[in-house]
Amino acid sequence: MNGTVSEAIGHALVDLGADVITQVPGRGIGDTVEKIATLTSKNIPISFNEETAYSIAHSAAILGKRSAVMMKSHGFMKAGNAATDSLYVDVTAGFVVLIFEDKDGSHSDNVLEIEPILKGIPFPYKIADETNIYEEVIGAYRESEKRQIPFALLIDSAKTGNNVEFEKEVGVKKEFIYKRNITAHIVHPMFAGYQFKKFKAKTLGGDVTTIPPIDIPQYPQGLSENYQTASKKYATFFDVFKDFRGEVVTGDTSVSSSFALPPYNAIDIITHIGGSVPLAIGAYLAGRRDVWAMTGDFGFLASGHLGLLEIIEREIPIKIVIFYNKAAAATGGQIIHKKLMYRLLAGYDNSILQITNPRDFIEIGEVLNEAKNSNEMKIILANY
Repeated sequence: MNGTVSEAIGHALVDLGADVITQVPGRGIGDTVEKIATLTSKNIPISFNEETAYSIAHSAAILGKRSAVMMKSHGFMKAGNAATDSLYVDVTAGFVVLIFEDKDGSHSDNVLEIEPILKGIPFPYKIADETNIYEEVIGAYRESEKRQIPFALLIDSAKTGNNVEFEKEVGVKKEFIYKRNITAHIVHPMFAGYQFKKFKAKTLGGDVTTIPPIDIPQYPQGLSENYQTASKKYATFFDVFKDFRGEVVTGDTSVSSSFALPPYNAIDIITHIGGSVPLAIGAYLAGRRDVWAMTGDFGFLASGHLGLLEIIEREIPIKIVIFYNKAAAATGGQIIHKKLMYRLLAGYDNSILQITNPRDFIEIGEVLNEAKNSNEMKIILANY
């Protein structure tokens, strides 16, 4: 076939069955997205923040759907928190980060060389040969699935309009089956040493299977004394929630994430602080329909709220629980003024439900039941 570099990328992603694609606009990205839309008759909404776009696509890959995110080099810097944490999590299907480089800075604030950043993380990547871009995209997915981590492909945005020849491959689609595995899908201090060993093996091309698995601790006895003390106040909520939880529950790396442990098994996927909402969106786009996000007020104010724009744009009925402490509980208890949360949520008044007493089993159950039976987004403020 003959076509532009953008068209070849589009054909490769469609042939691979990359079901979830996110994008933050930039030079070369718009044309590529347009080609994909032409091939699939599906619109790919824009994202306003790269960290959010990254986490949406990453979550879909964890849950077994090939996915991609498109962004500029500068955008990858904004996605850095999500990107670095993603290297400690196993993807079930391939996840490729298409980084469109603006090498002369003509469409950016300045010239940013992204390679030193990727090497320093280290984040696995390849500089694409645009004349062979179709095969380069296919190869990036094979690398991601072999290593079970994200893989970046660097593309010269000035060349996306160049004409190339490519031969489409048949039979490159694959089906993947997600299995819940908290040591593989939850970034948490209790798993840090084990996940770091896996990270080193993956990035260096080692054999992950030689790393002995760790025993999954039980709640609460498997936690440190500090975590046990801090998490006790959430136990009543999770005693009720475990009977309401849906197909997938996402969370933030915080005290409440302790309830991912048995016997609660209440949270399935956690990457970075503030990531629960975009992770939940990715789960929904991956085909799960009963999805909940758990977040603290610090994580939600820091970046989680950016996911609300994605939910509104896509009109999806995710349920969000905010543990409203009015303090940064995971970082020392610094005070968060209550006016910040109410100002931020002022535009979502019709979506908010309140748990006024998070120690009242009956009230918790009534609020969770109302949220679960709604076909719209609901934000539950659990007032601690």
